Amino acid sequence: MKGYVIDISASDLVAIVAVLIAILSALYSRWSVKEAKKANDIGRLNALLSFRKHYLELMKHQESMAKLLKDSDSGMQAVREKYADIDSKLREVGSALEQYHSKVVNNKI
Repeated sequence: MKGYVIDISASDLVAIVAVLIAILSALYSRWSVKEAKKANDIGRLNALLSFRKHYLELMKHQESMAKLLKDSDSGMQAVREKYADIDSKLREVGSALEQYHSKVVNNKI
């Protein structure tokens, strides 16, 4: 059998390079999407931590208001209602924090 000579024209070479570039572009795009998801999860986690801090500060403020209004029945009732509302919001933030914390930690960022 005679040896075969591979004849690659310029257009074939351009096509091969274009395929390689397309493959690299797809790989980069996939990596970029993963990194964007990680960044979003970290951003959500930070926002939830800020909410948690804010609600804890509001609860401390309500405790100081309770000390000031300890002689007023209506004032204490308002403080208790507000405190309960803040507490329920803090619990919601806490459960969301658990979800995102495990999501971020499991992704080993």
